[in-house]
Amino acid sequence: MQTVDIRGLYDEDPRPTFVVDCDDQPAGIYHVNSALLDLPHLALSLHAHNALRDWWDPSSRVASRHQQEFRHGRYRWAKFTACQRWLIITLIEQPPQTEEPKGHLQQSSQLARVASPLHPHAETIFTVKIQSPELREHIERLQKVDWGRTSLGPIAGWSYELNLLVTTLMLETRPTAIFLGFDHIIVYNLAYGAVSGSRHPAILGQSILDAWPEVADPVSTTMERSQQTRFADTPEKEYHFMIERNGFVEESFFMWSLISLVGVGQINGMYSIVTEVTKQRLLERRVNALLRFGQLSSEAVDAKAFWKSIREAIYPSEYDFPAAVLYSHCEVETTGSAVTYSKTTSRNCSLEWTIGYRVNHPDIPQKLDLEQDLPLGRAIAGSAKKGVATLYRHEDGRLPSTLFTDVEKRGFGDPCKAMLIIPVRTSNETITGYIIVGLNTRRPYDTEYQDWIEVFSNLLGTSAASVALHEEEVRNRKRQEEEAARDREALSAEVAVLAQEASDVTEKLSNFYQLANAVGLGYFEFAISGELVHANEAFFHQTGHPRDLSNSRPFAFLEHVYGPDRELATEHWRMSASGKSTTYEMRWKKKPNADTGSEDDTRDYLWTLTACVPIKTEDGIVTGIFGCNTDISGQKEATRIALLRVEAERRLASFTQTAPVGFYQCDSDLKIQYCNDQWFNIVGHPITDISAIDWTSRIYQDDLEAVTIDSHIVMQVNKLHTFSFRVKKLWTGPDDLSTPTWVLATATAHRDKDGQVVSVMGTLTDVSQLKWAEAIQRSRVEEALESKRQQENFIDMTSHEMRNPLSAMVQCADSISSALAEMEAAINDNALTTQPSLQTKIKDLVGTSIDAIDTIQACATHQKRIVDDILTLSKLDSKLLVISPITVQPDALLQDSYKMFKEEANKARVSLRVHSDASLKDLQIDYAILDPSRVLQVLINLLTNAIKFTRTQPVRKVGVIMSATREPAGRSGIEYVPQKALSQDFLDEQEWGSGEVFYLHFTVTDTGCGLTTEQKNKLFLRFSQASPKTHVQYGGSGLGLFISRELTEMQGGGIGVQSTQGVGSIFSFYVKSRSAAPGRRNSTTFNLPSRAKSHIIQDKQPMLLETATPPLPSPKYHILVVEDNLINQRVLCNQLKKIGCTVQVANHGREALAELAKTKYWKQPAISEPHDLSVVLMDVEMPVMDGMTCARKIRSLQESGDITGHVPIIAVSANARREQIEQAKGAGMDDAISKPFRIPELLNVIDTLLSGNAGGGNVRRG
Repeated sequence: MQTVDIRGLYDEDPRPTFVVDCDDQPAGIYHVNSALLDLPHLALSLHAHNALRDWWDPSSRVASRHQQEFRHGRYRWAKFTACQRWLIITLIEQPPQTEEPKGHLQQSSQLARVASPLHPHAETIFTVKIQSPELREHIERLQKVDWGRTSLGPIAGWSYELNLLVTTLMLETRPTAIFLGFDHIIVYNLAYGAVSGSRHPAILGQSILDAWPEVADPVSTTMERSQQTRFADTPEKEYHFMIERNGFVEESFFMWSLISLVGVGQINGMYSIVTEVTKQRLLERRVNALLRFGQLSSEAVDAKAFWKSIREAIYPSEYDFPAAVLYSHCEVETTGSAVTYSKTTSRNCSLEWTIGYRVNHPDIPQKLDLEQDLPLGRAIAGSAKKGVATLYRHEDGRLPSTLFTDVEKRGFGDPCKAMLIIPVRTSNETITGYIIVGLNTRRPYDTEYQDWIEVFSNLLGTSAASVALHEEEVRNRKRQEEEAARDREALSAEVAVLAQEASDVTEKLSNFYQLANAVGLGYFEFAISGELVHANEAFFHQTGHPRDLSNSRPFAFLEHVYGPDRELATEHWRMSASGKSTTYEMRWKKKPNADTGSEDDTRDYLWTLTACVPIKTEDGIVTGIFGCNTDISGQKEATRIALLRVEAERRLASFTQTAPVGFYQCDSDLKIQYCNDQWFNIVGHPITDISAIDWTSRIYQDDLEAVTIDSHIVMQVNKLHTFSFRVKKLWTGPDDLSTPTWVLATATAHRDKDGQVVSVMGTLTDVSQLKWAEAIQRSRVEEALESKRQQENFIDMTSHEMRNPLSAMVQCADSISSALAEMEAAINDNALTTQPSLQTKIKDLVGTSIDAIDTIQACATHQKRIVDDILTLSKLDSKLLVISPITVQPDALLQDSYKMFKEEANKARVSLRVHSDASLKDLQIDYAILDPSRVLQVLINLLTNAIKFTRTQPVRKVGVIMSATREPAGRSGIEYVPQKALSQDFLDEQEWGSGEVFYLHFTVTDTGCGLTTEQKNKLFLRFSQASPKTHVQYGGSGLGLFISRELTEMQGGGIGVQSTQGVGSIFSFYVKSRSAAPGRRNSTTFNLPSRAKSHIIQDKQPMLLETATPPLPSPKYHILVVEDNLINQRVLCNQLKKIGCTVQVANHGREALAELAKTKYWKQPAISEPHDLSVVLMDVEMPVMDGMTCARKIRSLQESGDITGHVPIIAVSANARREQIEQAKGAGMDDAISKPFRIPELLNVIDTLLSGNAGGGNVRRG
């Protein structure tokens, strides 16, 4: 292999491959083969620092480096080692290289149909004049991208919605991007480019999977789930990136959010907001490092332990301290097991430890003389002279190069680029050591980094001073013990003299005893055998020794010595017994069982300074021990409390200066006595002397009175009080609007023993962001509620205004039809045989009138169809339209459609043929489970349009073909509308049975005028028609085919068209169904649309519209008509009177009550001969008093007894929604009928209502 050129070996490999030379330090790409160079975008990305490089780099320390295969974005790589030197990386999986996915063409076609075209004069971000040069440059860069190669297409072809979306994106100040199309093409704003580093602007117009391959898998999963469910929950997720910006690779943290684009036409994409949280994450990591050091250093009691605690504290911080060296700059003294500082002017340093360097590193000596001319010594000496942390970079050459390069792979595995030398100072004069640390190789040494190093340096000095103080205390204690020993020796000498002169100074000794008791000095005398011979009351009080000395036991006093000091007392007893005087500190138990109490809790023991003098004979033989105890507990406790107070004050001061909360303290006059820097920042007050602070001047004027009231509350109550107010300092929100800053304040008053306020303490927190968010949320809720209310008002208004005139039209048609029927009957009876000319004229008049009736009813039917379409659309938008499956025969469904349109086709002279394909028999489908009303609703719309557009053509043929398939494959040549994503398969529900799944197809062909390509693109859109001429000739709401599309998709199917202008059209749709076992056939008229029902009736009664309506039987009802529309009122009354009913009228609810008072229902009628009353026809919408109010009033009068019996009331309204009908019944209506209606339908409702009440005695009939 030594003679084989590795480049030539792999250059012929058809797989994209590159070779890495592992002998290079650092390892680099040695060769890229031709197959990989043919993918330029991929080859160029190899040199970027990303997750792929971390995987193949031999010096990398990431967990993924051990994997043999690695997915990066849409590509999967594999690696292996050759000849123990070459690392071969090969691409083993890449996305298929196709021209363009079929879905892209369908998606572009769909966007062309559903997106509003851009108006020639509409302004977008590409046409308006932009003031900002940076934004203008970004827009120009955006325009230079070749969008034609993407799924979005050229900018000139972008829709209005897409232009509006991009314009909004460009004006957004936060880093924001949108991912559009099937391939998630990225478009981003100027702020997003800033956080993208060196990837900007290359990633503009790329797929997100290529632009950010590190997050390809999680982002793809999130986008797919969001697109499927549209409103999927997509929480923010944090990513750790290595981004090349500012000239080097930076460690960065980002929060990504993905929001599905809903409601923006049919644009398929995601909206992403990126928030950089690098500072927060670095702050958390660095603060944890400081806390760890503070905890470990607090446990150190001497210098060696302190140096060790530093290493243990910074070793886990491998990213921020990839390398470290510690030299101690002091001479040490060894006292027992303790190592202590000693102040010295020596410039010798000793190596304590290293992190990240090998043992015996040539440039890190064990001993370092700062006076020698060595690079490391000169650098440390310079840092000592400055007294602060000093920065040294590799390129400076001031430190040995091996300190930067010859390091272990810690952190990111990079060689160090910069180092700091930090002096460890206990005071301004004393330096005890130096720490040399390598800086984070992927973070700039910015202000935050410098501040953290400064805090770390200060913490080092504080901790070192604490250790030095402890050692100083040890030395002081040693000196005190030496002094006490000297004092004891002197005391022993004095005691000896006093013993020799005891006989002469008895009186003086008695005085001494009295003085000792007075000052609490406990004296004692023990025999050499350990029995207490004599002691004063203070001794017994201090030690707890029994006062009865008759049964004194040897060394019984040791039982009262505090456990840890018992050995000390025994040792000093031996010394005294040997003839030496001693002085020492010891503790006596306050309680019998207080041997294991806290060392810091003086409640368990009593500190005494004990002095012991041996009692000797003239021969020098020790016969006893005399001594005294001095209570020093107060001094010990005071020392301990003082140290605790100093530490607590230090911690509190550190916390108040670093916390993001403003702390303050006021006197009883609410004048500031103390506040931290954050208080000035939140309030916006200039930093000044405490005495010059005027906090009331910073309060927003409108809130000053409220703050004054809250201040009085704080002074009055004995608990924490919380309130909020605004200050004059301006706060700028995400919407770039500036408002006064909102502050949340807490305060509590501190009182003296008399209950008087002596001070007020509290905190201030900036809550402007929260207040802004609450206002935005409240505004959006109000907007949503207002939008819902306006939509319901629109539906109600449309229904009311379109149905009201229909009632008069239909009833007029009935009246004319009835009159003409009588005239025709008279003619047929030869009543006018004597006048043949008159007879002919009357027959012509009858024919003309019948034609007019057909016209009126056709118009009414057409107008009602518009209303039905709008109501159906409303149900679709509100998700209220449901599919109700029943078992039917498909052939019967086809025949029903034929019967509906047979007469209409004959009138239009159109040949109508229906045919069932053999595929149903081949699949053995006789019965099926589906919703016949929804299937017929689609078929009716298609047949109506087919007959409508064929009736004026020379050739008039319309055909319907029904077929079935196992798969949803459509008819060849038909352009089907792309389906929306379905949630779950509705056939899985129990009501659909368990038969085999199949697809039922219906194809409607006609020889009509046909459609152009532009007309076909608009055909299935909401409120859209193929041509404006269509509306002029035939009318229509523009909703029929849109509703048909929605209904087919609800049933798991689709709809499409094939058409040629001037030749004709073929419409085809299919629905998903299951086969069913034979059973009782349900009527296909069940729950059919109104048009379907009327046509079925026509087929069974073919003379219904061909001849006049026969006279209805005379029910002779007494009816009260309450109607404010005079036309409807007059027509309805005439119709009712014509069939023999007695009618009373009222224009509104108040007149209705007056008329009701004249009937037999009223307990005390207003007239002597009250009328009968069978039923009240009550309009709902009326002036003065509406129908709902009137009905409630009638029911109230029934309950009070003013009305006897139950008054039947039928609501008559143009509002036909289920909720409105339920509201009418809830107000007291017995039943309801919606306009328009025919007299037979009304009589049917009246008969049903009154027959139900026939058992009661309050029903009035004529």
